[in-house]
Amino acid sequence: MNNSEEWKVYQFGESFDETYHLYFSKYGEVKSFTKNNPEGKILKGSLREGYPIISFTQFKPITESVKANFDEQAEHISEIRAEARELKKIIKKKSTAGKDLQNAVARIEELATEIKSCVSRLSRQRQKDLKSRALYYHLLVHKAVAELFIPNDDPENKKFVIHKNFNKKDNRVENLSWATKDEVVKRSFESPKFISYKISKPKKDPTSVSKLSYSEVVLIKRKLKKGEPAARLARRFGVSDMQIHRIKTGENWSDVQLSLINNKS
Repeated sequence: MNNSEEWKVYQFGESFDETYHLYFSKYGEVKSFTKNNPEGKILKGSLREGYPIISFTQFKPITESVKANFDEQAEHISEIRAEARELKKIIKKKSTAGKDLQNAVARIEELATEIKSCVSRLSRQRQKDLKSRALYYHLLVHKAVAELFIPNDDPENKKFVIHKNFNKKDNRVENLSWATKDEVVKRSFESPKFISYKISKPKKDPTSVSKLSYSEVVLIKRKLKKGEPAARLARRFGVSDMQIHRIKTGENWSDVQLSLINNKS
């Protein structure tokens, strides 16, 4: 970690646990501070679709009624345990009569069963309550860094953050920028990964997967030239409207030219 780098705390809201803080640096590092770790700890997080993300859980405050119920049950358990301790003292006394001793032992066994049942029930209720109060947070590191360090001159439209060098793990401030949805889409076609995919992608031979024969395509092109609707041709030849459209635009069967057809006939 660079000790000279600038850090800023991420603001979550009023109901957030005040003992938990997340700091982000201009270099894209993340550090957490908790009650049990006041010195802070660098977080590595995980990846989501290649983007570093920090995930953690917070809990809403417990309601007064639920807390009162738990306190009441805990007090009842304490009372049972206190009774069991007193009975154990009686058992240890040499002056305790045989019948009283037997009654005390039997009662201690009853109390042990009751304590076990009460503790188990209270534990289940506490776990259920804790789960109901859980708030799950997932913070994309590049988005948090941009929010803290990069002014947004058009927040209504620029709701996305892009990586200038297309490296999703490089979350330095100088590599990030606010962008519109259209800009994000445009850049996706400029990414090295997409360009590499386009170059390496094998070109399809439309005749290898088409249901149509050469002569049928010739007929379709003639009908299209005369203005026959694509939907009608699709039904007639048992293909999709899209395939007829691709024939019309030359995306498929571009080697079949009407000028060549006319010259051959």
